[in-house]
Amino acid sequence: MGFGASFARDWTISKTSRFFGKNRIADPLLQRLAADPSEAVRDAVARHASALGAEEGAGFRRRVPEGEGLLIIESFLLTAGVPYERKGDNDIIIKKDFTASVDSGLCCALIASSYLRGLLAAVLENWERIETDEEIRCRKKETKESFSSE
Repeated sequence: MGFGASFARDWTISKTSRFFGKNRIADPLLQRLAADPSEAVRDAVARHASALGAEEGAGFRRRVPEGEGLLIIESFLLTAGVPYERKGDNDIIIKKDFTASVDSGLCCALIASSYLRGLLAAVLENWERIETDEEIRCRKKETKESFSSE
């Protein structure tokens, strides 16, 4: 141990550094902003979360092979703990249950849903999205080629 060092001091520094870890301030701050009584503040939080999702989604789309967009979305949903049901390569139903996603950095339902909307729009840009209060359903749009092959 160095000059003036002790186990108790090192232990305190270690515990304090974990307490003030990665998102110790950002998560509560974002939760407060998302729950703000001002609709303008909540709208701004949602707008920025959606824009961030779209930016990151566009980055993912540039780095993966064509046609692998659904895999990106599925990977995100698994990582974030958002329930979904994939139906083949052309359909996915995402449940708007963001309770588990709070632990994965999305901190609250407003931010999780807004981020997801932006991500979906960027990654599955040519897909139809149908949203209800309970779920988001994404389907690959039919093209003239798919009609002629039937």
